[in-house]
Amino acid sequence: MGYEMLQFDMIVAAEISDRIKEQHDEANSKIDANRAVARRNQKRSERISQKDMGNFMEQWASGE
Repeated sequence: MGYEMLQFDMIVAAEISDRIKEQHDEANSKIDANRAVARRNQKRSERISQKDMGNFMEQWASGE
């Protein structure tokens, strides 16, 4: 259970990092923002699917 919680924390941290980077890129240049969004979407698709995250959250909430 601890490893899954660590993975969840890392996913959340990565998402926060992506959002901060995206905001920074948008502030620097609108063209770069489009690239940042594409990179963010690519990274999101490579990470964990929403279905898997939902299953993980259900397990975590039930204490399994």
